[in-house]
Amino acid sequence: MLFADRLIVPAMIGRGEFTMPQIYKGVRRLAKRRGVKLSPYWRSTVRNTLQRHCKQSLKYRKPHYFHHVKRGVWECRI
Repeated sequence: MLFADRLIVPAMIGRGEFTMPQIYKGVRRLAKRRGVKLSPYWRSTVRNTLQRHCKQSLKYRKPHYFHHVKRGVWECRI
């Protein structure tokens, strides 16, 4: 949840639909600005976090932050 709260949600909030490359770019930019060191597998963490906080996913856990629009396209619900 910390990853979603600190990096993914702020990178996407109120900006409509994002492709995965756009999400990665936003997360990387925010991590650099906030001094957060990303692991070598951070892209996998981003994908997993999007799925975990999306009601349409089998991996869903509350809270419901994200909406899967279509393959490779996501939207922040906040």
